[in-house]
Amino acid sequence: MPGTDEELQNALLATFQDEADEILAAITDDLIALERGGGVIDPAVSESIYRRTHSLKGAARAVSLREIESICQHLETALAGVRNGEYIPDSAGYDLFHRAVLVIRSIIAGEKVSPVAIIRELRAIRNSAVDSRKEPEQVYTPRNNIPRIRETETVRIATKTLDRLIGGSDELLTARLMLAYRMRELDHMMLEVSSWQWAQVQIASDRHVLEDLIESGREITDRDIRAIDHIIQFFKKNRGHINSIKYNLSNQIQSNSRERTVLDSGTQAIAATIHEAVLIPFSQILVPFQMFVRDVAGSSGKQVDFIVDGGEIEIDRRILEALKDPLLHLTRNAIDHGIEHPGTRISRGKNPKGRIHIRVVPLAGSRVGIDVSDDGKGINPADIRESAIRKGFITPEEAGKLSDEESLNLVLQSGFSTSTVVTKLSGRGLGLAIVDDAATSLGGTVSVTSIPGQNTCVRISVPVRHSNFRGIVVKSGRQTYAIPMQQVRSVIRIQPGADDIRLGDELIRLVPLEQALGRDDPIRHPDDGRLVPVIILASGSGRLGLYVEEIIRVQEIVVRALGSQLRYVRRIAGAGILDDGTIALVIDPLDLITSSLQKRTMEPIRSEPESGHVLVVEDSVTSREFLKSILEEVGYTVATANDGAEALQRLKREEYDIVISDVDMPKTNGFALTEAIKSDEKLSHIPVVLVTSLDSQEDQEYGIHVGADAYIVKSVFEKEAFLGVVRRVAPHES
Repeated sequence: MPGTDEELQNALLATFQDEADEILAAITDDLIALERGGGVIDPAVSESIYRRTHSLKGAARAVSLREIESICQHLETALAGVRNGEYIPDSAGYDLFHRAVLVIRSIIAGEKVSPVAIIRELRAIRNSAVDSRKEPEQVYTPRNNIPRIRETETVRIATKTLDRLIGGSDELLTARLMLAYRMRELDHMMLEVSSWQWAQVQIASDRHVLEDLIESGREITDRDIRAIDHIIQFFKKNRGHINSIKYNLSNQIQSNSRERTVLDSGTQAIAATIHEAVLIPFSQILVPFQMFVRDVAGSSGKQVDFIVDGGEIEIDRRILEALKDPLLHLTRNAIDHGIEHPGTRISRGKNPKGRIHIRVVPLAGSRVGIDVSDDGKGINPADIRESAIRKGFITPEEAGKLSDEESLNLVLQSGFSTSTVVTKLSGRGLGLAIVDDAATSLGGTVSVTSIPGQNTCVRISVPVRHSNFRGIVVKSGRQTYAIPMQQVRSVIRIQPGADDIRLGDELIRLVPLEQALGRDDPIRHPDDGRLVPVIILASGSGRLGLYVEEIIRVQEIVVRALGSQLRYVRRIAGAGILDDGTIALVIDPLDLITSSLQKRTMEPIRSEPESGHVLVVEDSVTSREFLKSILEEVGYTVATANDGAEALQRLKREEYDIVISDVDMPKTNGFALTEAIKSDEKLSHIPVVLVTSLDSQEDQEYGIHVGADAYIVKSVFEKEAFLGVVRRVAPHES
């Protein structure tokens, strides 16, 4: 059959990819374990790495992936030297092995990577000619230092789980057959009711005869007697009809009650089994972390051990995916701000090698705690209070009332950081708000503990499963909305019209929900003096109060995605069907708070005329003219370039105050343009804003890595937000 060979090859490739992911993860773990042994090679570990590499080589050969096969062949040869004691790898040698694994991962992920350089270095080990101190040849490294892990749309299910799903589906089929039988019984009851209605129609004329007899007072006739007889017969049959219908309805209620119990049991069992099917070991999301810690620690001149306990505990895959970036952020912060340099640690009586420890523990109520700790310099509460005062988070009087524990929790606020240095790793003012927001959106919490000079621990507590959430159902305008309870701080009623409200020591902005969502519907407040409901939302990004017309109820809500066509709808997380069948839009509180507070920050400066010479670099004519018109409208002088190469020529001839560039362009792309600007002493002072459709976390981090001052995704582009960013990064006259 045509296409059969191609389908078979695709199936084999999918199988190989799953197998390769497991093998490469195991090789990475073994390499790190081997390196921890110093110059002592553990025979069992070296043998394990060798055998796994050999297995991967054979699997790659089976699916005709010659590049991977060739890398494995040379890696296997080098590892044979390690196993036989002929080659003891130093730090550069382990770096080479990890880079080989990284190149294999990149090829599996579909990237165009040449294996020539890595093969040449591996061959040099065999020839005993490798110089571990020389600079490595240019090989592929991921933009954010995190090894690429192939994304998959499949989930492995244990055979016993699959058997339970099949058994549950059989129960549902039985319930379906019983339901069909009940429907036939209902049809029969409808026939009985129709027969009764027909009999009632037939005696209608007899009723009129008797009414005439009573009204006229005439003598009774044979016709009247027949009418009376018909009515008496109807009432006799009527009693039988009613008793039959009553009996059948009673049977229906009892049968439906029993069958509903069976159906509930079956659906709950299937739902529980499906939820279990998406549970994966916590350690699976940590596959790239070992290499990340090793690379980042090495580049910063630090020595760090990365320890994981409780990695076998299973958590919902969706929750783990949501926690992956926050955990990476915590790990990065621990290396950059927590762990000291070896010399400093020795002077303080510590082991020169620092330690980052991720520990997963089960908690009560189907929850887990994830502790990310380091044995670095810790956090000084006094430094936090001082920084919070300096940045305007609190007043000196408020700082004096804070306990050390309360002071530590200030680091969870957006924009808070005690670091005065901006590095490529961290210190860009994000604080730990992104960790707090991620945990809160999952129905979790974050807490921080620290002993100055000794350690810091951040605990994230989240549910094991991603289940339904409780939400407040509200009405605003003509639409019904659901707001997740996790972000609801309080619900109050006030007189309408106020723009702010003070709760405790906080001044909270108030805004109608429709306005916060960007709708132009007129704001309707009651004019009879009635109080209106206000919902106070809270997150790491700030606090916000929402006017709504009516609070309907609190209930469990199942969120459904809006679909790929609406994936970029702002401030809406999805939709849910309420218990009365109404469809409610589910609010994304974090996005709503952030966008509303940003708008207010920019409002006072909208009318101020701007000045400055801006270079817009964009290969799309439409996008180029769109950005140009926005900037010229507020007073900027704008020049344009079709691509990065033309932009560099213009920058060498003319002076510009700011560069706004697309990324995906011919000749020289936006990343290369930014890097060229920042590496040129004459141009490095010019701010660069990247405006692009590339929305992945990897691309955004790489944009900042090469020197961009801001990164804006086109799919969520807003005019005022864009102008606010331009004003913020543009040079100001002193």
